[in-house]
Amino acid sequence: MSNIFSRRSDAGEAEPNELSEIRASRSSSGLPVKDLSNTNPTNVGLDWDSSDLISLATKDNIFYYPEPRGLYRAREAISDHFASYKRNMPPDNYFLCASTSEGYSWLFKLLCDTGDAVLVPKPGYPLFQHLAELESVQVLTYKLEYVHPSGWYLNLDELSFILSEDHGRRIKAIVVINPSNPTGSYIRKGERTAILDLCEKYDLALIADEVFFDFPIDENVERKTFVGEDRVLTFALDGLSKRMGLPQLKLAWITISGPSQKVSRAKKRLDLIADTFLSVNSPIMNALPFLFEHETAFLCKSLGRIRQNYAVYLEILTGKASPHRVLCCQGGWTALIESPSYFEEDKIAQRFLEEKGIFAQPGYFFDIDNGVHFAFSLIIPAISACCWCVEYRDFFEVLENS
Repeated sequence: MSNIFSRRSDAGEAEPNELSEIRASRSSSGLPVKDLSNTNPTNVGLDWDSSDLISLATKDNIFYYPEPRGLYRAREAISDHFASYKRNMPPDNYFLCASTSEGYSWLFKLLCDTGDAVLVPKPGYPLFQHLAELESVQVLTYKLEYVHPSGWYLNLDELSFILSEDHGRRIKAIVVINPSNPTGSYIRKGERTAILDLCEKYDLALIADEVFFDFPIDENVERKTFVGEDRVLTFALDGLSKRMGLPQLKLAWITISGPSQKVSRAKKRLDLIADTFLSVNSPIMNALPFLFEHETAFLCKSLGRIRQNYAVYLEILTGKASPHRVLCCQGGWTALIESPSYFEEDKIAQRFLEEKGIFAQPGYFFDIDNGVHFAFSLIIPAISACCWCVEYRDFFEVLENS
């Protein structure tokens, strides 16, 4: 076998799992696939009217100004916009990138040498492993543990122990997802304090992914942004993909805060990294002020759907006689459903797709390693959420009686 390729890209040649093959086979045969886990905002009826989207026909797009942090007017628009949320940061503390994935890659370049590590939550989104491996960075996990009905909690004892055993000081950052995906859990006040204490004690950076922060199921849920956190060097990630449902426009940003000396050094180094790639295009940066004018409408529409669908899942799948449990979700676009272990999780997912034509992401996609769980989208159309959830319930009734 040729060794021309890097080990970090090995995953590109990995064989698809059986569930993915079944889905691909159905699609290639012209059979419908009803995606109960779909979180693509552009194909669930949350898309914008074409008249609301940006026009490239503006003179500002003729000119190119290669600013590493992104055009100043764009950063100023972000700064002004979030001041209305009481998230006051100056334009120079924003770095624009094409996606939060790219933001992670820049931060891993900034903070880690080959073989260094970052701590990420488990359960969590599988993309982290690929992002880290492509930067030759190791991923270590700390657990989120579920207590019904109050929700998910960080295992702070485990997190502290992992750091205490890092004698070579290879761990460079703690990653928090606020709220986490797919658990939908915000960082609680006590957890926040403990994480900041650990970052101070071990001289770690904090990376806070807050792309779902403004999608709470309940407006009164305990939540606080990490934007502007000044105790430790902090990088908060956000972007248009989630907060405006515009992943196709490819714009995200990193907000930097923390002790002034560390922030100053981080900016200089990020300037070099960002200047090397200059990945954000001018038309989308010039359009930001216009797009922000439409944010409220999108948030209202999507929040209404998220809350309605979560209520529907609770109504259909909970009750004294129900074998299912809808796990507590505080925010985000996904609800986790815990169901009976009549078979192995992957076999249940495969049969559900083959027999009902419904695809649902199983818990092992997110490193949930106990029981049977499935990820239900909160942003699919309400009629789909209701009908497919009923089919899910009925499918399990058949399994129970077979």
